[in-house]
Amino acid sequence: MTDNGTGLAPAWVAQTVVTYDELCFAQGALWWLQSDPDHGGRQRLMRSFAGSTLSVTAPEFSVGGQLHAYGGGSFVVAPDGVWFVDNGSLFHLPTGGTPVCVATGDDQVQYGDLSLSWDGLPLAVRGGDSADEIVSVSRTGHVEVLVRSSGFLASPRLAPGMLAYLEWDRDQMPWDSSRLLLAAVRPGVVEPGVVVAGDWQESVTQPSWGPGGRLHFMSDRTGWWNLYRWNGVAEAIAPVDADCAPAPWEGGYQSYGFTPRGEVVLTATDGIATELLLVNGTDRRRIASNLTSIKPYVAATGTAVAVIGSTASSSPSIWSVDLAAGSDGRASLVVPEPPSPSPWTVSPPSVETVETVNGPLRFLLHRPDDTGAVPLIVRAHPGPTDDVPLRLDWTTQFFISHGFAVAEVLYRGSTGQGRAFRQSLHGHWGEYDVDDCAAVGEHLLAAGVALPGALFISGASAGGYTALQAACRPAPFSAATATSAIIDPARWERSVPPFQRPHAAVLRGPAGAAAPDRVRVPVLVIHGTADTITSASEARHFAGALSARDRNHESLFLAGGDHYLSDPASRQHALGAELGFYQRIMRRGRG
Repeated sequence: MTDNGTGLAPAWVAQTVVTYDELCFAQGALWWLQSDPDHGGRQRLMRSFAGSTLSVTAPEFSVGGQLHAYGGGSFVVAPDGVWFVDNGSLFHLPTGGTPVCVATGDDQVQYGDLSLSWDGLPLAVRGGDSADEIVSVSRTGHVEVLVRSSGFLASPRLAPGMLAYLEWDRDQMPWDSSRLLLAAVRPGVVEPGVVVAGDWQESVTQPSWGPGGRLHFMSDRTGWWNLYRWNGVAEAIAPVDADCAPAPWEGGYQSYGFTPRGEVVLTATDGIATELLLVNGTDRRRIASNLTSIKPYVAATGTAVAVIGSTASSSPSIWSVDLAAGSDGRASLVVPEPPSPSPWTVSPPSVETVETVNGPLRFLLHRPDDTGAVPLIVRAHPGPTDDVPLRLDWTTQFFISHGFAVAEVLYRGSTGQGRAFRQSLHGHWGEYDVDDCAAVGEHLLAAGVALPGALFISGASAGGYTALQAACRPAPFSAATATSAIIDPARWERSVPPFQRPHAAVLRGPAGAAAPDRVRVPVLVIHGTADTITSASEARHFAGALSARDRNHESLFLAGGDHYLSDPASRQHALGAELGFYQRIMRRGRG
């Protein structure tokens, strides 16, 4: 578990990290996706019933696909079994049977964003390079197209006589502009959809049919993603100056649910901490008060609500809160988390704020102890439309155990602080995000928290681009690590899957490409060779150009590694490489 008592071992951390996604309640049981470190990080479908948890899918399957590049909505539970997606193809797993592929996906066509029709058959979004379709699929593999659009489609939700779904144009991202449509459904006919919410200045997400057959959805029309009910007009439910939904990177998000008494349970986040609220008319109260981070899946199970949650000192897992207990509404674990390695003690972070010329800037600060200056890593999250969840992260704990502090910055462009803050990075990517990360680094140097000459920046994907642009400045960082990084936004816009091309177009600005001849400090490039989001060949060319200029630059290319380095072996090598890189930089500085 530890490297000779000097810190957590990369192998242990890589094997311990388990992800949970797509939690739901169906057919009297809880269901979710869980990564399996023993089988290369494959996604297993899990089921929990009456205190017993088991894997529904065998290790040879990895539930998920690449619809709109990032997948989601990867399974749906029916009375006679489960429908799920593996590598973009649609499978039917009958109760007590074996999976059968009923519709094949490939590099051009992907299935995902599944939901259930009233006859127990799945609805799915079938995505292609130039058009999306909402389809129904029979057990024999017959595919019927219900809706077709030259834009993107998502979240098909069927009710008696009505189909709700989302649509957005191919030159937009769904968190900038999207529409909610309602279509009348008759036997064999789906009428053209009518827009009921959304426009080019509004993002609508997560439609769902609630009590009384009323349609609910999230909208940021006030500047915050809040919950609404459609009753001929949009009625706000529990309006709050907080985001109650994340940016819709994936299908299947459901950050609210309904109790049998008609109450609403929903999440609300400020970009760092997430709360779970129970809303009954004008009354609202916080439940699961011991949780600090909650993923966008709320599963109401009758008298209880289950979530994927975590605390500042515990990693994400499945939790449940008993709504009938009448106590303080604290959540309890459904799936136990792995014990911390002895003698390591988890170090919870503090929420910090630094005042800048652009206003207050918030970040999480993780410290190995409270005494003296230490090497410090400023971390730029991916996205950049992502947040900084207040939860235990074993990758962060790995560096803390080796004597580093870590600062996670909620820089401009992050989610959780409203539409204006989210869009403030438009046209300034590689500038404002770098300014904010640098401001945190400079503040921690001045405060005596960061050791001079040992202030580093690290980022993955979009955060990798931030790290590379920071490396093009002479200060304050001594080195940078870029994992699965975007290097040239203009080139990335041409090569990235169609879903994300508008993101590159709206974000990129004068900073341009991270050119090797502009880099001022040592850089470590880490990239998986099977990355489908950012180009491994471009990263290899960039790393080669860096090394030709200065041997202090380093690179690690992981055979078969994906964009997320999901395989524990890839994660282990990446952790070891990043730690070793910083240690070599510090040794050279002391020499």
